Amino acid sequence: MILRQMPALANESFRRWFYQRWGRENCLISARTRRAEFPLFEQCLSIKAAWDGTEDYFVDGRRLAVDDDTYLILNERRTYGSSLNARQPVTSFSIFFRPGMAADVARCLAAAPETLLEDPGSGSAPEFAEHVRSHDSLVTPVLRFIRHHIAAGVTDEAWLEDQLYFLLERMLVLQRQDVAATARLPSSRAATRRELFRRLGRCADFINSHYHRRVGLRDIAAAAHLSPYHCLRMFKALHGVTPVGYLNNRRVRAAERLLRLTDTPIDEVAARVGFESRTSLFRHIRRVRGVSPSSLRAAALAEHDDEDAR
Repeated sequence: MILRQMPALANESFRRWFYQRWGRENCLISARTRRAEFPLFEQCLSIKAAWDGTEDYFVDGRRLAVDDDTYLILNERRTYGSSLNARQPVTSFSIFFRPGMAADVARCLAAAPETLLEDPGSGSAPEFAEHVRSHDSLVTPVLRFIRHHIAAGVTDEAWLEDQLYFLLERMLVLQRQDVAATARLPSSRAATRRELFRRLGRCADFINSHYHRRVGLRDIAAAAHLSPYHCLRMFKALHGVTPVGYLNNRRVRAAERLLRLTDTPIDEVAARVGFESRTSLFRHIRRVRGVSPSSLRAAALAEHDDEDAR
């Protein structure tokens, strides 16, 4: 299924058509809307993104915010709800994989060719770490490629199936990277390392969902039920940066997007992404990008003018 509007489940004829196919085949939703709300429901393996705003997902009593800078993977049979409430239309982008598809890809990537010839059956469903992730050079390009073609009017579900296989390959590489990162955490017990990785994911979720507010190390640590110092040590061991450093980098990414894509005044940009002042915004952007906020905006305008000239 390819849907360019949010599922109108209140409409009886649509609901009947939708549930004849839901849970049996792939489903892609790419819809522009200002408001949407879906109650808790057990879902298929899915990946979420949003552009031009924020969409909230509610998992295990937590709010996970997905926006222009992030995406989220939620596992098969995960129960969650979602909500979107914005002044301007937001692109809500969700891909739901048909049952067994991810298991098939995982088995084919792991098993020997001889084994696959003798027994082509699928394996068990892979488990992905469920935390908000910054856009990257691995999964994000495939998401954007699919989104671009859907926006251009592609309706071929066979084409979509091919792209989702490529996407799952990338997601499984990401899973292997998570396993490797977990193994590097400083603990002698594998179970402890896995639990630490899960809790540090909650730290990242908290930062990505609350970066525009005034938060500090204590708040971030509390979100994962860790002591501040333990959180500081383990987070830096995993990410190579402290939680507050990660927070400021997250704010810089959001500020850079606003500076490049909008005419929002610099003082307002600073406030919207959580920096206390224009001076703080200037300092952190200079540290990360090596230029001032006004230079970023000027460069974006120049790029736009060049595109118009062509």
